[in-house]
Amino acid sequence: MTTPKRRLVDILVEQGAITQQQFDHAAQRMQSGIESKLDIVTVLTKLGYVDAGSLARARAAQIGVGFASQDNFGPSSSIPAEILALIPSDCAKTYNVLPIGYSKDGHALRVVASHWTKSLFDLCKARITDQTLRLDAYIGESKAVQSAVKRYYADKQSSSNMANEHPNKQVSAVPAVVDPRRSRPAFIDRRASDVLSAAVNPEIAFAGQKTSRNDDENVDIAEFSVDQPAIIQMVYKLIADAIHHRASDIHFEPQREGIIIKYRIDGTLIEWDRVPKGFANACTSRLKVMADMNIAERRVPQDGRITVRTAGRSVDMRVSSLPTQYGEAVVLRILDRTSMRLDIDHLGFGDRNIKTLRNLIKRPHGFFLATGPTGSGKTTTLYAAIHAIQSSDINIITVEDPIEYELVGIRQSNTNEKAGLTFSKQLRAILRQDPDVIYVGEVRDPETAEIAFRAALTGHLVFSTLHCNEASAAVTRLLNMGMDPFLIASSVIGVMAQRLVRKICNHCAAPYTPTIEELGLLGLDPTSSEVEEAHFRMGSGCDQCNGSGFSGRCSVQEIMVMDEFIRALTLERATSTKIRQTATTMGSNPMISMRRDAAVKVMQGLTTCEEVQKRVMLDDD
Repeated sequence: MTTPKRRLVDILVEQGAITQQQFDHAAQRMQSGIESKLDIVTVLTKLGYVDAGSLARARAAQIGVGFASQDNFGPSSSIPAEILALIPSDCAKTYNVLPIGYSKDGHALRVVASHWTKSLFDLCKARITDQTLRLDAYIGESKAVQSAVKRYYADKQSSSNMANEHPNKQVSAVPAVVDPRRSRPAFIDRRASDVLSAAVNPEIAFAGQKTSRNDDENVDIAEFSVDQPAIIQMVYKLIADAIHHRASDIHFEPQREGIIIKYRIDGTLIEWDRVPKGFANACTSRLKVMADMNIAERRVPQDGRITVRTAGRSVDMRVSSLPTQYGEAVVLRILDRTSMRLDIDHLGFGDRNIKTLRNLIKRPHGFFLATGPTGSGKTTTLYAAIHAIQSSDINIITVEDPIEYELVGIRQSNTNEKAGLTFSKQLRAILRQDPDVIYVGEVRDPETAEIAFRAALTGHLVFSTLHCNEASAAVTRLLNMGMDPFLIASSVIGVMAQRLVRKICNHCAAPYTPTIEELGLLGLDPTSSEVEEAHFRMGSGCDQCNGSGFSGRCSVQEIMVMDEFIRALTLERATSTKIRQTATTMGSNPMISMRRDAAVKVMQGLTTCEEVQKRVMLDDD
């Protein structure tokens, strides 16, 4: 950290955050007396020329420290509890500082703040609970840092308060399982099954267990019950590990010899751990107790819900049990609200597609459909679209089954098939609530479809999802459901088809050359200039991506705008093939096919040919 020697405004100009014309305009306002009492940076910010990110980046350069983006500590981040413990809560809250991880060599703690002075640096260095660590200072956006400190250093009563706010939910605090033999706290890299080994092996100790178990050296693992600490810690660690590694689902698959634990990470199932047969029933029962399910009933499927609190945030999980040959299979769907980015600019849309999407969702009325198989990101995209148009003067109501993520400022409602509350009945009631925008979770039957279409015709903007493989197939699917062609042509404004592909891990990415066959599947000419200038990459596998070579996902999509050509074909009941050919070749805004969008992302080095082949149907356009 150095004493500032350059003006902040000079650094903003140097970094390209502002132009010379913007600087001159701000200076002119100061000289004219309009903003004479303010400094130049405040005037630039007030005029909207400088955003919070650019200002934080310039401040970091001014004093010679690093800049931390919101990817490191924002709502989608996951900072382990053992990292947070290195800065005391009172210090973090008083001075708005947040530990975000270790340095690459592991000998320094990275701490972010909205500003740094030498006295603040010295104070934080003195308060680190592990004095063997250095302190690496970073600067982040002021409001983002303040929000993150409040989120991660929540009061101890937050779990009980949340339970009071949601009396029907059973909230469990999920602690990080830490090996006390290590000199420095770190997210433990052992499997959850090692917790069970610790229960019968006195040489292995985990937090919350006694170091010595002389009285239980000869314990039979088959005698473990649902309430014993070993089972509880094992289940907690499985959940904590899944959240830490960004898993969307946890699978407990019973086999003859025990239970196989699998995580679905970035859309791919990975075998993570195994639970011995003696613990199988106790493990399943523990999950059912947490989900408020009937542990005595093992003959019929059951559904439940778990809310856990870890690293200062709450995470909901849907739980489903299914009787199988060797016992009950349990699947946990993790609904982590903080990991979902409600920003359509961060979903992986290309420039043309994002412009088309923005134009469609800003229409005053009409029906916009998102299509694709289960798990293709349709709901996330529509949530982001709703978030983009949300304002205080628009009444937005949703009907879902179930509500997956809670959206602030939007009225969300659930269907209840057992009580006779179907999509169609709920939708009729919503229309009497004076809505401007309606989100219908899924078009499942002709009755729901007809009500939604007529709502779009009578001045409402309607969003919904439909299960089909491509955008053009949505029209024929609706016709096969018995919908009137005139109703479809008059109300639909656009259809989007989407898939999710894994992104290459930036920590282990390396250039590679695809084969001619791979380029052919993507519709690329090996001799073309775009291929010669492309940046093909592939991940080799590292600790950051668990050896997979991938980290995170982005969408591959196609958006078909309902223009006069598509409307005419709809009225003629044309085939999806003919509609697709017309959509990609005619009109003022021809559709970019999913195959082409995938090819562009491969050439940009975002994903690989092999990954696209797995996730996207590469039919000839």
